[in-house]
Amino acid sequence: MDEEEARPIEEGETLGQRIRRIRNDRGMSLAKVVRDDFSRAFLNQVEMDKTRPSIRLLRVIAERLGTEVEYLLEGHEAGVERELALEKGRVLVAQGEPRRALLALKPALASFDWPLGSDARVCQAQALLALGRKEQAAAIIAEENKAIELHNDRYRRERIRAVERGRQFQIQGDAVKTHLQLADRAARSGHNHDELEHYRAARILLETAATAPMET
Repeated sequence: MDEEEARPIEEGETLGQRIRRIRNDRGMSLAKVVRDDFSRAFLNQVEMDKTRPSIRLLRVIAERLGTEVEYLLEGHEAGVERELALEKGRVLVAQGEPRRALLALKPALASFDWPLGSDARVCQAQALLALGRKEQAAAIIAEENKAIELHNDRYRRERIRAVERGRQFQIQGDAVKTHLQLADRAARSGHNHDELEHYRAARILLETAATAPMET
């Protein structure tokens, strides 16, 4: 955790005050945060608590500031419990236990943060499809497709297409190389969550290959 994120939250700090504090701590101008997505005047109004951004814009602001939506809204990090819930859900879906997956996913489904919340809801749709609840799954997929297109995320676009077809997503070709390339891309984009996910996947694949018995 960065030093500035470890500082105690001031009592009664508002959303706008929190955004301004983090922005100033990071030495970022209004222009550097807003870029071409919205105006400096709008962000200034947000920081003065005169207007409240949508969840979509909060995601953009959080990403630019290198923090999470939950932190901006509530003043504390979501912690690992939501990431753990997502991974448990994914494993249970892969093991053919969609009902247990839906229960495991609950802590992650409420996340507004990209990509954790979206990943959890796509996994939820996958579990619902396995249970034959196609309409519910289709509604979730439609919403998450919008988020994926908004972020122009090719990796997640392929994942959600596999879910729509009722298939388990698999990387074609050299999976380790692909994960390392995706980790590098995530690092350059400042997407720490994705960077960690792809490095972890590459490590597991390498360890599995190293411990696999030699063919005779």
